[in-house]
Amino acid sequence: MLLPPPFVPASSVFKGIGVGTAAVQGEAFVLGGLNVIRSNLPDDEAVTVEVERFLQAVDSTSAKFKAAKAILPRGIAGQDEEIFEIYLALLKEPFLQKHTISLIHQEKINAEAALLMTLDLIQEIMGSRVATPDPYIKRRGEDVAQLVHSLLKSLSGREEPPENFYPQGCVVVAKEMTPAEVVALPRDRVAGLVTENGGRTSHTALLAQALEIPAVMGVSSLVDKVTPGLRLILDAVEGHVILDPDYDAQAFYRTRELALATFHREIVRVAHIPSRTLDDRRVEIHANLELLEELPAVTSYGAEGIGLYRTEMVYLSRDCLPTEEELFESYRRVVTTIHPREVTIRTLDLGADKMPAAFGRQFEGQNQALGLRAIRFCLKYPDVFRAQLRAILRASATGNTRVMLPMISTLEEIDEVKSLLLDTRRELVAEGHRIAPALPVGIMVEVPAAVVMAREMAQKADFFSIGTNDLIQYSMALDRTNPEVKDLYQPLNPSILRMIKMVIDAGKEARIPVSICGGMAADPVAASLLIGLGADMLSMPYYNIPVIKRLVRMSFFEDIQKVTREALQTTSSRDAEALVREFLRDKLADAQF
Repeated sequence: MLLPPPFVPASSVFKGIGVGTAAVQGEAFVLGGLNVIRSNLPDDEAVTVEVERFLQAVDSTSAKFKAAKAILPRGIAGQDEEIFEIYLALLKEPFLQKHTISLIHQEKINAEAALLMTLDLIQEIMGSRVATPDPYIKRRGEDVAQLVHSLLKSLSGREEPPENFYPQGCVVVAKEMTPAEVVALPRDRVAGLVTENGGRTSHTALLAQALEIPAVMGVSSLVDKVTPGLRLILDAVEGHVILDPDYDAQAFYRTRELALATFHREIVRVAHIPSRTLDDRRVEIHANLELLEELPAVTSYGAEGIGLYRTEMVYLSRDCLPTEEELFESYRRVVTTIHPREVTIRTLDLGADKMPAAFGRQFEGQNQALGLRAIRFCLKYPDVFRAQLRAILRASATGNTRVMLPMISTLEEIDEVKSLLLDTRRELVAEGHRIAPALPVGIMVEVPAAVVMAREMAQKADFFSIGTNDLIQYSMALDRTNPEVKDLYQPLNPSILRMIKMVIDAGKEARIPVSICGGMAADPVAASLLIGLGADMLSMPYYNIPVIKRLVRMSFFEDIQKVTREALQTTSSRDAEALVREFLRDKLADAQF
């Protein structure tokens, strides 16, 4: 991580989540927040008027989303149109409208106050008030909050500023920005975007990245500190915002802006070159995929396949279970878009704090991370699982597909899923469906039991994928959502490295490929060790791909193996990290890690 230079006062630096590959400077253009005041309605006639005002806001908001979808630039239209389809679908959800209207009637309050009360209830149901790092839950909360923000704007009658109101080269600062508002920004005038809410994988962030607008999301308590016209520096790579920078800071970041632009052009230019080390060791670099609208970025950033396609989102974004046809269409679209490259579809990792509303009940146990989740959930509910397996098998006929089973802890679980797959295949063939002749079945190694039994599991699996996030959590006996034990979350702890080595060695002995799809794969320091341990493939968020591919192409595998052997002999995460950072400085001094 590159920190602001020491001559920049810490009080002027605000940290958020960077979305983009650039650093920019500009004059602040502040979009003020909405001040909602609760007011009581005097009589039933006023209630009727207020309900009508709310329904008009729903229609107006729907029209705005449709208009934004229609004006998407041709280069990013297609998958990105689905962002607006999601919001239009949420707008039609019966609960949002019915509960808001019910509150207007029961409480005799204005639509704005009723809408915020509905948002509070929805977020409470989803658990969004908990500071969870889970991307599914956070995104659902962000989607609903942004939809309510749009409705509140429609209720207030506030219009977007005309294009000529935006100063040339300005940085827009706002509490909240919806995808429709991002599309409406004049891109020839706006240099960057800063918001108090949102994260890297929010729909607003995805669209800003597609439109090549550098952004920093989730900068808390910023809007009230920024006056219109104040000069800002925005570093979308590191997620820094600097208020009122002096001459030295401006000069420093002008140099950084040029360096980042040059570096990004170079790595993107060569992103599609296969990743081989200087001594010809092949290491495939794949992308993790969660949303269909990420597909254009996955391909443009040089992914050599999809190493982890998370399939939970469609279950979590609705009140009813998706049909087999809906699942098939989603999987088919991914597989055909990526073809002939490989797509690894992970079966449902539901449970814990990712529970579909369709189930409508809480599962027993205080620690859901140790309860009914992932493959355990699927085997507990075979009808739900079978619908997904049918869709995956049907999609396998359209391209290069593998299926991956999460959180395997026993050999019996693999046998049970294989038996279910065989029965499902027979059903589909009897019904006349086309299916690939063979569908490789792999497992995620993310619990210590699977590490210990890796040799035996390698006899039953066609490939391994090590999920380092959960492996670290379960091995170090820590809750990674608990800030009290965050210091124990140590990817480079020698115990973790040695477990990863055990799994890779077992895979090589059985002659099956081993990939890494956790957070370690996206970090240059950790990725160096994973390559040195012999991983065949690393899978990561698409925006990390160019840098990791460059790391591979600028390295000798022999050198990486040497530093990895030394790291395995260390006794602390700190010592292992120091060894690798020294290696990167010596061997890859210009790589900007």
